[in-house]
Amino acid sequence: MAMATAAAASSSLLAPAATTTASSSAHNALLFPSSVPSLRAYPRLLLAFRRPAAAAVADPQGAVLEEEDVVIDQGGRYDDDDEGYGGGRGPAFTPPTRPRTGKAALPLKRDRTRSKRFLEIQKLRESKKEYDVPTAISLMKQMSSAKFVESAEAHFRMNLDPKYNDQQLRATVNLPKGTGQSVKIAVLTQGEKIDQARAAGADIVGGDDLIEQIKGGFMEFDKLIASPDMMPKVASLGKILGPRGLMPNPKAGTVSPNITQAIEEFKKGKVEYRVDKSGIVHIPFGKVDFPEEDLIANFMAVVRSVERNKPSGAKGIYWKTAYLCSSMGPSIKLNIKEMLDYGTDSSD
Repeated sequence: MAMATAAAASSSLLAPAATTTASSSAHNALLFPSSVPSLRAYPRLLLAFRRPAAAAVADPQGAVLEEEDVVIDQGGRYDDDDEGYGGGRGPAFTPPTRPRTGKAALPLKRDRTRSKRFLEIQKLRESKKEYDVPTAISLMKQMSSAKFVESAEAHFRMNLDPKYNDQQLRATVNLPKGTGQSVKIAVLTQGEKIDQARAAGADIVGGDDLIEQIKGGFMEFDKLIASPDMMPKVASLGKILGPRGLMPNPKAGTVSPNITQAIEEFKKGKVEYRVDKSGIVHIPFGKVDFPEEDLIANFMAVVRSVERNKPSGAKGIYWKTAYLCSSMGPSIKLNIKEMLDYGTDSSD
């Protein structure tokens, strides 16, 4: 009997506590719902979060006198009009960047990878100015500051498309003052011409034996000259010599019945040139330590040769641009009209 009374009492004591727990959890659920809808679904609600409420103005004794709206300019994004909130975000945040210094601050991207030596010497010339030939030659010599003797180079952009047969340019030019460098010449011939080639100053002379050496990887020569009777045998070397630009060719003067004359011309300063895929001709015409008169003579010989070998399919303006430079120096733009006139008036 006593045990039943105690159990009833305990149940009566625990019942109000359970009711209290249920009511408190329901109250918490109202204050802190488990799933909150996105504020973007309720533009007015989002507007309430972004706009400050009305501020109360109080007197010194603490009594509220009136309410005054605090208006903050939001740039027209959150106007409380009939159409509601139009959405959108504020301006993007851009982090502050460090000011560029050194080469990174240069305006031209190509100058950011140049050496300090190059950046200094290119200040001697104006990049967009067109110079006459004597001034350009003199300026090129001044800007040559490498630790070795640089070559003088000419670069011409021609109005040619070499994919057409009648617009291909390939020829040779004899530089009157030489190239300033020694040329190692190999000769492919047979019979009595072997002795003639050796007497003319050829560095390497041979026939079938030299062909076998080339097939084995021998390439210690700068020019390969062949007599016409050796060309059927030389044809087997096309895949080896062609990519290196050493394949004998009549247009290049490296296939000739007069072996002695061909050797002498290349030893004295005969240079081969051709137009590349982009329509540009690159020709070295001496060393920068040559006297200015010799460089001018060689350069004008190059200009006359390019003008004389104009392809039959060339149309419109033949010369587009012309530049001079040393091997490691900046380019110097030439005035084409003055260059052609200078070449016409001068002689070798």
